[in-house]
Amino acid sequence: MKYIISFFSICMLLSSCNNTAPVDMEKATQEANDFILSQFDFFTESSIDIAEATFSKDAVLIGTDAAEYLSGWAEIEPSVEAQLAIKDPVFSARKLNVVMADGGDMASYTQELDFTFNIGGEAGEVNNVRNSGVIKKIDGQWKIVQIHWSIGLEGQAVEYEIPE
Repeated sequence: MKYIISFFSICMLLSSCNNTAPVDMEKATQEANDFILSQFDFFTESSIDIAEATFSKDAVLIGTDAAEYLSGWAEIEPSVEAQLAIKDPVFSARKLNVVMADGGDMASYTQELDFTFNIGGEAGEVNNVRNSGVIKKIDGQWKIVQIHWSIGLEGQAVEYEIPE
């Protein structure tokens, strides 16, 4: 009898642990999309504080320069501070694709960007930037946990034939 009571007690405990409220995936997806669209606000606002709130403490940033493999906010912060010298940044995104995790608290995304700016009085433009990342809801706020920027090469970096 003692084993039966223990068994039922364990079953009740386990079943109560699984009684989580269902995730509103539509709301989570909208929140994730809104965050992705606003992730560069720290550039437009020229704010290191907004940048720090945008990245998780252990985020990884992979940039277009070979040296830009930064892990954790302590490594990312100096790079972001230097980049805040960029004035009048405008990001134009297209081909946004978001894949939500089943729990609604994490998403991966890809997009293409065009980026116009002014630095040192000179206008600049970078087109067809490939941007991808992973965002996660941490303590109720969406944060970048991984972001990757790349600019494609003309032609193939490694020659191979695509079968027809």
